[in-house]
Order: sequence, then structure tokens, then C-alpha cells
Amino acid sequence: MDHQVDSQKKVYFYAPDKQTHRFFEQEREEVIKACSNSFTAWIVSTYLQVKQVGISCEVIDHIPQKGIVIADRDTLGNKYPYLGQAMLICAKSDKEFHPSAHLHVVHNSAILDKTGKNSLWKPYYIPHWSQPGLVPRSHNRGSLVENVAFIGTRTNLAKEFFSEKWVSALKDLGCRWIPVFDSEKWSDYSNIDVIIAIRDFDQHIFSHKPASKLINSWHASVPAILAPESAFLSIRNSELDFLIVHSIEEAISAVRELKNNPTLYFSMIEHGLNRAQEFSDEKITDYWITFFKNYVFPEYDRWLKSSTVSRMSLFLRRYFRLKTDRIRRRLLGKHE
Repeated sequence: MDHQVDSQKKVYFYAPDKQTHRFFEQEREEVIKACSNSFTAWIVSTYLQVKQVGISCEVIDHIPQKGIVIADRDTLGNKYPYLGQAMLICAKSDKEFHPSAHLHVVHNSAILDKTGKNSLWKPYYIPHWSQPGLVPRSHNRGSLVENVAFIGTRTNLAKEFFSEKWVSALKDLGCRWIPVFDSEKWSDYSNIDVIIAIRDFDQHIFSHKPASKLINSWHASVPAILAPESAFLSIRNSELDFLIVHSIEEAISAVRELKNNPTLYFSMIEHGLNRAQEFSDEKITDYWITFFKNYVFPEYDRWLKSSTVSRMSLFLRRYFRLKTDRIRRRLLGKHE
């Protein structure tokens, strides 16, 4: 892809904590290993990747009076100032939109279907970066299906997988359940044969969550058993992408199928490696360059030409939308 960009345009990467500025001088793998959160995943990682291909970048600890600024939602917090001529891009991650931001980067395209690309929040889909330093499954394991794992935080694993029923069923199949909750071990798939990634069996679409666990499994040569979440379904183009389950019983059956069908097992690995190329660091970098070159820079020029009254009006509309959305979610009590 042509990475030529307008050298006159600069993107400011917002990092108010000066102690974090050291991350911008390290390798991405070292950064994520030391601290894995929205800030390092979206701000530091993106800075390190796009600076290499020509985007003019600068790390700042304050919001300037004018310019293009990108920040992650957690760093921005719950203060919503009007920023004048500083056009803020918010890397939303799995949080709510931010009223001070004119543009939002989202990692699940289902949000575009839900809100519309040209909505008040102006969401733009860019896939999440894959896990740096990922250690793939050992080739020596062949078609062995023995170690079934979940990689992530406890809160993102359905309660059924903490039950004796699940553990016993795997044992009967000659398998072991090895959930990996320690973030320092999240990159090591060397002894994992199957990945489970199911937050619940209640058919929530989780439109705020990315497809990271699936994409990482492709890179790691490990077949995945998943719930039909929107992020997974949005990038699915074959039955070999992953096995869909709707219950703990179906999850047990899926493990059994992979164990008893080496042809299916190897087909899913081969297919996953091909799909992984669509989500390589180079491809994600292309997404970001296209975003800045074809969308952000022209949008900034148009935005500057708009009146102060117009920009303030947009900010106020976003602020009140945030408040009404919070009330709606509280009343409905739904996962989105």
C-alpha cells in the first residue's frame, strides 16, 4: 500500500502521565508485556507503528489549543471539556463514547451498523492490534487435542466454565482445562490445542468488544470455540473460522469433534493462518494510514472551517446524548 501522507499534518498522541512517555521509545512487545491496557494497546502501539511509515507524530502531556489529538477513552476519563480548535479522536475500546471527541475509533464493526458511520459520534472501524510476541502452538503437537484453554480475565469467562461439569466432561475426553488468567502468559500458545472464548450463553452481542481472541487464535494456529458475538460474526466468512456454540453441552461436543476429527482440526489451523494475514501488523497499519490520510486530515480541514457556534453545538449534542444513553442503559440493564 502507498504510505505517502501529508507531512504538514501532525497527530498528537495524548499521554498526560509523563512516566508513560518511556513506552513510546520501546519495542511494542516490551511495552505490552510491561503494561497491557487500552493506553498501551491503542495509543502507544499505534504511535510506534504509524510513525515508522511516515505519519508525523508527537507525544504530549496536554491538549493543545489547536491540532489533531488522539487519546484512549480511559485516559480521557469522565471530564468533558469543549476543546475549541483541537480536534480529538477517541480510541473508544470497550467503553462509552466521549463527548469532547469529534471522531471515534472502534474495534467492532457492529457499532457502525448500530450507530451509523456518519452519526453524531462519527465511529470509524479499525481492527485491534494482535498480541505482540505471540508464541504459536508447537508443530510437534500434531493433531493432539488435550489442553483446552481460555486466555483473558476471569470476568470475560462464562460461569459455566468454572463448574465441575465442564472439568469432568473434558477429563472424560482425555483433555485438561487450563484457563490462563495471568496477563504475563497471554502470548504463549505453545502447549494449547483449543481456545474457548465465551463470555456468556445469553445471546448478548457485546458490540463494544473486539474479535481479538479469535484473531490471536488464528495467528497462534489454535482452533477456537466461540459464542456468536457480533465481533466474531462480523469477520466470519467460513465455517472453518471457528466453531459456534450456544451452551456448555455444545462446547463439550465441539471439543469432542475436534479431538475425533484430525482433518477438521488441521483444516481449521490452515484456514486460520490464511485469515491471520488479513490482521497482520502491516495490514492494521494500512487501516490507520488510510484513516489518517483519507478521513482524519480532510475532516480536520473541514472542521476548522466550521464556525465556533457549530463546533460548540456538536459538542453539546454529544454531551446530552451521552447522558441520555447512560439513562437508557441503566433502565434497560442490557449488554450491548
